[in-house]
Amino acid sequence: MISYDEIEVSPELREKLEIYCQEVGEFRTEGPLDKVSLAKLEEHFKAAHVYHSAGIEGNRLTMQETVLVLTEGIDIRGERLQDALEVKHLGTAFDFLKTLAEAEQTVRESDIRDLHRLLIGDDAGKSPGEYRKVGVVILGSEHKPPEPFDVPPRMEQLISWVNTNIDKSPIIVAAVAHHELANIHPFVDGNGRVARLLMNLILLKRGFPICNIKRGPEKAAYYEALGFADVGIFESIISTVLTGSSELFVEYVRIRTETKRMADWSQHWGTKAKEVLMRRESKEMELWRSRMRQVFLEFEKASELLNDQLNGIVEINFHDYNNEISFEKYQTLVERGQIPHGNAFSINFFQKSHARRERFMFRYFRNRTKFKAPLHKIITLELNRYEGEETGYVRLSDLPWAKKLRLRELYFKPEGEFVVRWFNSQTNQETELKNHTIAESAQWFFDDILKNVFELSEP
Repeated sequence: MISYDEIEVSPELREKLEIYCQEVGEFRTEGPLDKVSLAKLEEHFKAAHVYHSAGIEGNRLTMQETVLVLTEGIDIRGERLQDALEVKHLGTAFDFLKTLAEAEQTVRESDIRDLHRLLIGDDAGKSPGEYRKVGVVILGSEHKPPEPFDVPPRMEQLISWVNTNIDKSPIIVAAVAHHELANIHPFVDGNGRVARLLMNLILLKRGFPICNIKRGPEKAAYYEALGFADVGIFESIISTVLTGSSELFVEYVRIRTETKRMADWSQHWGTKAKEVLMRRESKEMELWRSRMRQVFLEFEKASELLNDQLNGIVEINFHDYNNEISFEKYQTLVERGQIPHGNAFSINFFQKSHARRERFMFRYFRNRTKFKAPLHKIITLELNRYEGEETGYVRLSDLPWAKKLRLRELYFKPEGEFVVRWFNSQTNQETELKNHTIAESAQWFFDDILKNVFELSEP
């Protein structure tokens, strides 16, 4: 392997590395985050790591589906069963990674093999936990991995190099180790995921946030950075790891700032009654979030299924605004019924043959004239239609032609009952519909749009 001192880093990048290391060091001198905040943050980072790392290798689960598999063990059957198993196994390997990071021992080859065994599962055809005994090629890369007999000594050299340089810049060590393991390609399958786990093991052992290298548009730049490293130019892959880790560090800082602010606030008002109320509302918020994830998931699934079946007749795209609802925003929604930038998700339609586009958006909004006591604290998802840049989104109730669309709002009552507020064209009134599932509501929405807006024949 390359000597640590031979790794060339530009003055600009080296300065960024030094500043980041200093910031992390200063952050750690203030002590760890409180256990609850840390647990929630780590759960979020775990889900993000699994989603992106598996996605880079072709996993098709959405972020919402990934979270459901990791947290609730949702059994996704059919053609996505293998994707769900990959996510489950990678989540197990990530949990073991945290155990390794907290251990006093140095990094061992057996740790890497155990990580591989966990993320592969019981698929004997992929030799879980065993170095490959066959030659391999890496698709899309000019690099040729070593022959099988060279894998054990190369892995021994890699682990020795990591432990020898563990006290050096953790970003550099993590980036180079990641590239070297990917270069060795020691396993039949799962090398990319193991390489990213090793990278994060090094970062965690040094007290640094992990690096989540993202799927999607950033994937090409990531592979390009690995390609540069193949010829001894490590600048790009080091920069990639620095960017990924520092992005998560911002969240640590934000959580600590928010925690301090909340602590000052609670100390000012601090009574036992307030503390009890906060805990209860926090639990209510988490339950509400979980229920809303189900709504997102059903509409996204319906969008994907219809888009595949319509085969270009009408293109359908689901867009998640990733509008994370904080505790404060949740309280505002409960109290006022709306928040700034309260978009939840939108569904875009495009009919190429008629050059027609339609965009419908669900936003967090409670109309006070419709929802009075005891319903005044319900958080609703209101359906709106996009009318163009000048007008923006308009409520369906304000559009005469929209009377052909039944769906108006979706919400959950405090006891958990799912309710649809719909427009009855016969009575010309809106009313509540109970005993209606989320999936049925999604079908209502898409049936009405395709039939009445795009004038497709009803199946």
